[in-house]
Amino acid sequence: MTARLALIVLCWLAVIGPVWPVPNTFDTPNAPPPVVEDTTKAANCTVTYLVTDITTNDTIAVRMQISPDPNDMPANGLMPCPRDIPPRIASRALDACIVRATDPKNCVFTDMARGFESRPIADNTTENGSRCTSDKASDIGVACWRSGELQVCGVGCGDSPVTATAAAVSRCEAKHQRQCPITGSLPVLAPR
Repeated sequence: MTARLALIVLCWLAVIGPVWPVPNTFDTPNAPPPVVEDTTKAANCTVTYLVTDITTNDTIAVRMQISPDPNDMPANGLMPCPRDIPPRIASRALDACIVRATDPKNCVFTDMARGFESRPIADNTTENGSRCTSDKASDIGVACWRSGELQVCGVGCGDSPVTATAAAVSRCEAKHQRQCPITGSLPVLAPR
């Protein structure tokens, strides 16, 4: 009878397999926790530049985010942008045009100086006039006029597409003393 009981127990153990100890926690040692984006976190400062390839008249919006200072506090759901934007950020904006252009010299900032149509070079454009920051404006606008095949433009910032376009038209017409009927606008922040 005991031999029979021992045989049943051995068969039963063979079916269920060996017994292993359980870990004292159920955390898996190598599995990282899932990443959940904080949707209530304030958006980082975004600087949007408009750059143009004057050969094709293609205008490109280049958005760059700047990490906030640890002591910065958000306002209206946005982190503040630095007062002084480093020049290397502007050169990176031009780089976005240069990689697409047939000739790197044809890439300029979109806010163009008076007389740009006769001397279409980057020195006749303004870097700081070609950008808008997310803490000051929600949209960036552009307004241009044609000089032959060349579009000569001005840039403006605003709290809506309408006000950004109006600011760009006003800047373009004041600088170039012409009507600037070619217009457009984009949000400063990239779509989420």
